[in-house]
Amino acid sequence: MTANAESRNADDPVAAAIGLLARQGFDATSVEGLAEAAGMSRSTFFRKFGSKEDVVFADHERILGQVNALLADSTQDPLAAVCDAALLVFNHHLRNPEPSRARYRLLQAVPSLRDRELVTSHRYERAFLRHVTDKMPDGGAQGHAAVAFAASVVAVHNAFLREWLRSDPEAVDAAGANDAAPGDRRRAASLATELHALSRLFRPLLLGGGRAPQQPTVVVTVLADAADKEAIAQAVRDALP
Repeated sequence: MTANAESRNADDPVAAAIGLLARQGFDATSVEGLAEAAGMSRSTFFRKFGSKEDVVFADHERILGQVNALLADSTQDPLAAVCDAALLVFNHHLRNPEPSRARYRLLQAVPSLRDRELVTSHRYERAFLRHVTDKMPDGGAQGHAAVAFAASVVAVHNAFLREWLRSDPEAVDAAGANDAAPGDRRRAASLATELHALSRLFRPLLLGGGRAPQQPTVVVTVLADAADKEAIAQAVRDALP
């Protein structure tokens, strides 16, 4: 069984529960109804998910574990690893469009779920920050820049995700109903480009001694034809900023 197939199997009960919540309404849906939709008993549902609120974000618990494992095992520089981790989260949503869009509709209708989403988003940000800080060569002297990088990665990811969630579902391609459509692959590629551009912006500061490389200084001076080497050198010294 492939990793994607295993993920889909693990997410099936969650997807069924989220779909029912979105159709019937959060308050109108009982735990018994959710358990039935998920294909388990009420006691098993409580043991596995805990509550209606918990089941809405249950897949994120597993994905966060995958993010932490990816970061721990990565041999790339920490900024590139964080970009890959953010793409892992985005691709999870692309592979699970129906529950992702159903959850988005729920979040718009239930303020307490929006608050829970903020907490979940912050957990990803903390994981990214912890990884970058642990790998910084100066022991975290540029900590505020690391905070800015982690927050920026999450912000860019979430902007792409919201844009996708608000778009009309696209037809899947011939590869199969569980694969991302061509338009979704383009979105993922665009997100990868943006994230790696962000990492290039922060890399000199976080991994290169804390200072971005200086652009070369160009000095233009006009001298008489007969000027000797010392006169030329002095003119250049005088023209330097």
